[in-house]
Amino acid sequence: MDGKKRRIQQVFIVVTVIGLLFAVGCAAPKTTAQLSGEKIFRAEKAFSDAKEGNASLNAKDALAVAERKLANAKDAFAKQNFDEAANLAEQAAVDAEYARAKATTQKSLNIAEEIKKNNEAQRQEIQQMPK
Repeated sequence: MDGKKRRIQQVFIVVTVIGLLFAVGCAAPKTTAQLSGEKIFRAEKAFSDAKEGNASLNAKDALAVAERKLANAKDAFAKQNFDEAANLAEQAAVDAEYARAKATTQKSLNIAEEIKKNNEAQRQEIQQMPK
């Protein structure tokens, strides 16, 4: 009887391990899908923030790269290529943040150039004043 009992325990353990592996295998794509979905959401937010930060005016090319990668991430997600979707979404978020930073920098440079022009105009007016 001990042999039969031991055999039943071994079969039970094997079946349990197979069941756990199957359960983990089924759960993994859902976790990956959720994670890639969250990354796409973050990339969309970064893209939206960049667009609101005038990146469409001052960093068109960088913003276009981010938009293209975001679209590719959504396509990959639709095809259930969750790893590719997550990677593209991360890249899109970084590109969107770069576009926003570039736009902010360009805006600051434009303001500085305007101040420089105003200062030069005032300097010329002062030099033309009678002494």
